[in-house]
Amino acid sequence: MTQPQGRVTANRITGIEILGTPAELDLATGGGLVEQGCAVIARHPALLLLDLTGLSFCDARGLGAFFQIANRADAAGCRFAWIAPRPQVAKVLRVGGLNNRIPVFATIGGALA
Repeated sequence: MTQPQGRVTANRITGIEILGTPAELDLATGGGLVEQGCAVIARHPALLLLDLTGLSFCDARGLGAFFQIANRADAAGCRFAWIAPRPQVAKVLRVGGLNNRIPVFATIGGALA
């Protein structure tokens, strides 16, 4: 269940929203993802899952977008986690230190459990 960029899947009963990412997260796409993430957080979900299955490239701007979304989620009391980062994206998360701050799940099912 990959979420294309800009697509949000929501379950109002459980309060879980899943936000898809673009294939590349960089200067051109990072701001849009932050806007989408903040819009989801403004709806006060219990959990925001960022689906990274389609993300193949993430630079420093993309990492900054992740920090912005994570900070906004923390401030709003919204739990936040990542789903299925590819190895090259997982490395960026490790180098940036976000893997220690944000839970990472291999699958959507794992995140929902």
